[in-house]
Amino acid sequence: MKPEQPVAADAAGLTAVLSPPLERDIEAIARWYTKAVVLAGSLAPLSELLDSTGRRRTLVLTDGTNQEPAGLILVALDDPQPGWATVDLLATARQEERDVAALGVFLLEAHLQGEAIHVRAAVPADVGLAPYFWLTLGYRPVVFGQGLWMMRDLDA
Repeated sequence: MKPEQPVAADAAGLTAVLSPPLERDIEAIARWYTKAVVLAGSLAPLSELLDSTGRRRTLVLTDGTNQEPAGLILVALDDPQPGWATVDLLATARQEERDVAALGVFLLEAHLQGEAIHVRAAVPADVGLAPYFWLTLGYRPVVFGQGLWMMRDLDA
């Protein structure tokens, strides 16, 4: 995936764009971040999430309708091992933006092709609808230690 290039998708009248964060995105995200709906991972200080490296990428999910940041995705490549990608955070501004988040996951998977074979996401224990969100996207649940992970093979 080329993190410097935005990618877009649409389905059922919804549009989503996945791109690296811009300064204006960071300011908008900061307004809702502490109250975000977390569909994978857990919230950490926003300042810690904004540094992308070759293996860790922070991407903003923008609702194509109003051009406002609707979510944030943090993905780690080669985690836990080569060929894997771990969604360390998928957070949306509001519960109603799950459809936009689903488009964001679709975009992420499409652009991980060639870089990852498997994708996994840790499902927070305190978000009851998060497992269902991932199930509707074709992920399967796996219990590992004390946590629930949702996993998917990209070549399947």
